[in-house]
Amino acid sequence: MNMNTTFELNHLEKLAALIEKKGITLEKLEQIVASGMGANIFESTSTLAEREDGAGRAGKGSPAFNQGANDGLSEGALIKVDFSLPLDQMIAAGQYSWLNDNVNAKQFPVQGEGVKGYEAGLFCFEESMRSEDVMKKINRADDANPWEVARIEHLLAFGAKYPERQRLNPIVALGSVSHSRVFGRQNVAYLYRRAVGRSLHLDWWSNTWHPNYRFLAIRLSRSVI
Repeated sequence: MNMNTTFELNHLEKLAALIEKKGITLEKLEQIVASGMGANIFESTSTLAEREDGAGRAGKGSPAFNQGANDGLSEGALIKVDFSLPLDQMIAAGQYSWLNDNVNAKQFPVQGEGVKGYEAGLFCFEESMRSEDVMKKINRADDANPWEVARIEHLLAFGAKYPERQRLNPIVALGSVSHSRVFGRQNVAYLYRRAVGRSLHLDWWSNTWHPNYRFLAIRLSRSVI
């Protein structure tokens, strides 16, 4: 018998007590399981030291997307969206090792025509913020050449072109909200890492987002890659 993978009743009781202490409802627990966040925690190939190291690295941007502490945005990052592709092909282009099945064309319909190029920016904030406030900040960031929050097609194009960036921080697209409720609430998609590989998740639109999150924004570019 392998004691490393054998749970005793007291282990489960301690876990249940912790969940109760943290005030996690059954609805929220179901959301955690469905989103894949729980899977990240319990990856057997991930050690505690690796997760702590990952948490330390999460706040540091890569050179191409080093945003600083507040209201940062990248310059020169370009993505291309081919609106003739169905959503499942956009997802497949990212080669994710895990994805939430609720990221589909029914929940996240894509509207558009032709092939369009966009400048992509990552916004981050020093304080925790609700989705509505993040959108206001992004929309007001540049009056001369306005940004808008990315939709699902932009997130998937970004994940396909810059696959390593999501290993540093979770990257959210607030511009596409699920058509119907998933586990009782409307959701938005985000990219993140796993102990091994990369993933496409869902989380609640009604969240208060931790400063570790990055928010993808786009504006039209004359360049089509």
